[in-house]
Amino acid sequence: MALTIAYPSTAAGDPHRLSAATLGGIAGELRARLFGVQPRPVEIAVLIAKTAQLVVNGKPIVLSWGLDRPIHDDEGREVLGVCENDPELPETVMISVNGSLLADQPEVIRSTAAHEFAHAIFDMPAALGGNVRRTFRTSIAPAIAKPGAPIDWMEWRADEFMGAFLVPADRLARVLPRHASALDLPCRWRGAADGRPIPFVDRDPGDGNLGLLVDDLAETFGVTSAFMAVRLAKGGFIGHRFEAGRTC
Repeated sequence: MALTIAYPSTAAGDPHRLSAATLGGIAGELRARLFGVQPRPVEIAVLIAKTAQLVVNGKPIVLSWGLDRPIHDDEGREVLGVCENDPELPETVMISVNGSLLADQPEVIRSTAAHEFAHAIFDMPAALGGNVRRTFRTSIAPAIAKPGAPIDWMEWRADEFMGAFLVPADRLARVLPRHASALDLPCRWRGAADGRPIPFVDRDPGDGNLGLLVDDLAETFGVTSAFMAVRLAKGGFIGHRFEAGRTC
């Protein structure tokens, strides 16, 4: 059965300007449909099996995955992954992850696969069925945008989706207090912008247990510690000082 996905888009199939909150909602809902609601690592084999057939805003897509070959850019440099289409295959999108390079890095395989999956969902529908070729590559060392440079909205969107798909905020909020308590890290609850209560742990660079908390949560969700640290900061789960609120 095809996996159906819908979001606001133009008549040509390009997404409207989607907010981070909207992307998080789409990613979280897809994550729940594919893997349930338990906090755990995304299983790549399951992701591949359940996304072979998609219907995105009414458009059928055959998603062809590959994990077993090296991938290079046009200059011959090795990259982590690629999402691309071929106009001669009007309903097919191809995702490749550089398994030969990442064989011992399952966390990076997950993040690369989720990033390319986002490109397939949001950026490929407008290219299919016409003489349009699109290619998105994930570099080993992404270019750092210069201050004031325009935002690459396609890459921003893929990154926002990836983060919320691999580490949904609601699952993170559910497990954070338990992990913090096990490490004797006090936390409190405070209200998010949308009114939801979220657990909040003080960020004290001198407390080594905070690093252990990040590592524990990263292992729970199957991502790198650096990835988890970004998710905690962006979600408002860690900060410099407690705000008023009840203790966890």
